[in-house]
Amino acid sequence: RKDAWAVTSETTAFPNNEFNIIKHLDPGEIILINEEGIMQKRQGSREVDQICAFLWIYTGFPASNYEGINTEIVREKCGRFLAKHDKDIDVDVVSGVPDSGCAHGLGYAMESGKPFRRPLVKYTPGYGRSYTPPSQSKRDLIAKMKLIPIKEVIKGNSIVVCEDSIVRGTQLKNFTIKKLWDCGAREIHARPACPPLMFPCRFNLSTRSINELAACKAIRDIEGHDLKDVSEYLDHKSDKYKQMVKWIAGDLGVTTLRYQTVDDMVKAIGRPKEKLCLYCWTGKFPKSTYRKPAIKIVETKKVSAKRAKERKTAL
Repeated sequence: RKDAWAVTSETTAFPNNEFNIIKHLDPGEIILINEEGIMQKRQGSREVDQICAFLWIYTGFPASNYEGINTEIVREKCGRFLAKHDKDIDVDVVSGVPDSGCAHGLGYAMESGKPFRRPLVKYTPGYGRSYTPPSQSKRDLIAKMKLIPIKEVIKGNSIVVCEDSIVRGTQLKNFTIKKLWDCGAREIHARPACPPLMFPCRFNLSTRSINELAACKAIRDIEGHDLKDVSEYLDHKSDKYKQMVKWIAGDLGVTTLRYQTVDDMVKAIGRPKEKLCLYCWTGKFPKSTYRKPAIKIVETKKVSAKRAKERKTAL
């Protein structure tokens, strides 16, 4: 805005404070802001611009834009892609697991023409995200308490449940699917908005062990041992992949289970595949080369002498 500069990790901080977005910082870029305006001290590099795709699928805030792409819109597109592959089922209700699954569910409903309803309502006084606590018992407690079923919406209905992802699968199984069955659901069709998570993220602690991942548990049970090369399970058209999904569906206790494909997820995000980190799904690690560029001034914003004096006095 005219009287100030601001820097934030989330664009949601700007609208209510009347700031306009000037630019998104590149990887490795350094910006200096002072009384004279804004100066680029180190240019970034787009050679290593491979942003985490999971930002749009789950971890990002719905109103936030990353690289100029809005999270809510991406999730709606993910839901639409899921619905396009579901021409062979007839459901009564489309839903999303609150909160991050809701936009995926809305997209599914818009594409399928089926009504979006809320069989599960989130109640979280003081509860954070249920996947973040270090212990399984704490994760289970939060997952159990935060979703309240509405029996009148559930009973007798065939329900599509859109979820952002299936990591361990324990919460979806024990505290979402179970509640729907207990309230009289006729059918439950689980639709994760991303492919099976096959590799634990190298940069965060939410999936610290490969043994925790639902897909890897399925492969271990199918093969009878841990498998180092899971390439056969990565192709959604392969028999091995279908066998893995069938195992997970049985473990969750759902009528059907269909995952998003990597290609459809990438299309929903709207960035080239090489500009996304897809390691969790493909096992291909992003490039890490970085070339240090020269210093370059990209923009300046001068303030009046009076304004500069006022700022110095305030400091």
